[in-house]
Amino acid sequence: MENNRRRLARTVNVLILALLVLIQILLIRSWYNKTLDDIGINAMTISRVVADSVNIAEYEKLLAEKEPNDYFREMQAYFQRIQAETGVKYVYVEHRISPSQIEYIFDSEKVSLGETDELSTPAAHTHTKAFHTRAQTSTLWGTLITGYAPLVNAEGQVIGAVGTDVDIQYIYQELAKRVGQIILYTAAMVVLFGLLIYFTLSEEIRRRRVVEKNLKQSMQSVKNLLNNAGQGFLSFGSDLCIEPEYSIECQRLLGPDLDKRNFSDLIYPEDQEQRDFVNKVLLECFQENDPVRREVFLSFLPDVIFLNNYYIKIEYKFIADKCQEETQALMVILTDATEKRALQEQMENERKTLKMIVKAVISRNDLLELISDYQRFCQMTVSQLVICKEPLQRVIVDVKRRIHTFKGEFGQFEMMHMVRSLHHLEEEIKSFEQRDSATSTGLGMLLQNLNLEHALNEGLRILQSTLGENFIVRDKIIEIPEAKLLELEDQIATLIPSQEANILITKVRQLRYRSFKELLAAYPNTIEGLAQGLEKSLYPLELEGGEFPVDTKRYQAFTKSLIHIFANCVDHGIENREDRIKAGKEEKGRVVCEMKLVQDQILLKIADDGKGLDLEGIKQKALELGVFTAEQLAELDDKDIIPLIFEDGLSSKDSASMISGRGIGMAIVKQELEKIGGHLDIVTNPDTGTEFNFLLPIGTGTHSYD
Repeated sequence: MENNRRRLARTVNVLILALLVLIQILLIRSWYNKTLDDIGINAMTISRVVADSVNIAEYEKLLAEKEPNDYFREMQAYFQRIQAETGVKYVYVEHRISPSQIEYIFDSEKVSLGETDELSTPAAHTHTKAFHTRAQTSTLWGTLITGYAPLVNAEGQVIGAVGTDVDIQYIYQELAKRVGQIILYTAAMVVLFGLLIYFTLSEEIRRRRVVEKNLKQSMQSVKNLLNNAGQGFLSFGSDLCIEPEYSIECQRLLGPDLDKRNFSDLIYPEDQEQRDFVNKVLLECFQENDPVRREVFLSFLPDVIFLNNYYIKIEYKFIADKCQEETQALMVILTDATEKRALQEQMENERKTLKMIVKAVISRNDLLELISDYQRFCQMTVSQLVICKEPLQRVIVDVKRRIHTFKGEFGQFEMMHMVRSLHHLEEEIKSFEQRDSATSTGLGMLLQNLNLEHALNEGLRILQSTLGENFIVRDKIIEIPEAKLLELEDQIATLIPSQEANILITKVRQLRYRSFKELLAAYPNTIEGLAQGLEKSLYPLELEGGEFPVDTKRYQAFTKSLIHIFANCVDHGIENREDRIKAGKEEKGRVVCEMKLVQDQILLKIADDGKGLDLEGIKQKALELGVFTAEQLAELDDKDIIPLIFEDGLSSKDSASMISGRGIGMAIVKQELEKIGGHLDIVTNPDTGTEFNFLLPIGTGTHSYD
């Protein structure tokens, strides 16, 4: 074993020495070529500088007169100074007098005006492009590299050339001595070292083959282990392309042929926006050196996706790159969570069903009344629409408002199957409204074909299976017309002494009156459910005041419409946790509801501490709907913009959800408020919230008898 190590060490040393010799040869060759290039470039540079210094007019005068003058002597001195300062052999100006002869005009070596010589580089006097190359010549004066620059007159003609000669004879002499020795030395060393390498590495090669075989067996064992672990394992580097080694489970979950595919393309094949986001986060991860910040970036990546009918859980781990330990790769662990997700959804559905049952038990009478209203709507709407003579748009608006209100009311009872069904119905009506052939009769047929009571029957079946068949059957009651009760009150006040009359009238009114607060009793639970669905954190809603009795029938429709106010507070007003923290607010949002009597009116205040109304967004939507022109909107103050939220179809959201976004809810509130003769004042401030102040007229039921 020790001998093998020594042989390997000697071999390595020999290889290093051979490599150094080779590098030396390459360096000498590189130096030689670069030296020649530098000499040529330097010569051409000097020639250009001298050419720029020549006065063309004086030069042409010398050509014509052929007599030395002051300018000739000045330039001779200048050329000699250039020669001395730069160390070149000659600097001169030559002029072609025939295809094969030139005459020297200026020369740094001697006075040469009119001296002739054979043309050594005929191309140099043919066109200006020739001056951009260097010429190498050998004469009795030595081996020279010459750089030329043209002298061009005002008409653009070449009338002479500046030449600069550099002697490189000493370079050839030195290289000739050394290159031969180096070549012979290197050849001998290569032969010797080749023989030594052959004998010393044969054993090492055999040993490495054994190690490689064992390594392959180990890698196969690890691969088998990963393939049978029930999870997918893959990795990629900073190029975000999947490396060739990945487990079989990856192919089952993501598809075949993953090698060199971009990771984000695999997990979001049809969502370019998500792909761009994932790519950006991953690149930030690879560029970040701080492990803590890198983990923060990783937390932005998706941890669960739905792809190829699988719910896939994703984990991310940074590991050392298989080729370069100083760099890192990202390992991705994929787990099929489809069955677990199905179980969670089943448990969630059971939880929602339980909440629906509890709310049905607590507010049984309200639920039965809602069911009756909905059934009457289903039974009467279709038949009325068939014979309806009202304008179609007015009919559609009325139907949409009633459906939107029913959606909010069933949501209060956690009857989500009804909410989903009514949401789908809204989408169908929206599509129907856009048809050119739409009619009231056609709308009636659409509602009939959608079988509006089917979803309700499904919900009632669930309630009956848990609470019994008789739960949704109303108890036997005696209905007394409201007019008869009012007549009875008047008779009591007239025929019975006042003290006894107050007691009796209070008892009679209890048959049809409830406290105003009771009409809003379901909203705290509704707000809590909305917040959970939107993943927002809220303090519990507390109903303050409202103990005074009111005529239930008079205010019931209005108080039911307030579901749209509360939904907008939670959905549009309250920010998510991160935005609230950035704005310096508490993590939890607040929605408040206060009710009190003010002189002869009921003051109802609903407020949130969210981000306020998006007035610019409201303007844009109003412009898109054609409610106002851009010029009209520019003239409106903020107080004039706020009432636009009550316009049909105007919503600051781009798409509708099962909670809000239709642009119908606020119009319903306005409609019901006008029915009871109420008034609304809205106060909104950016980043601090919105306040809705309703002033409602008081019915006779709020008065007392003395």
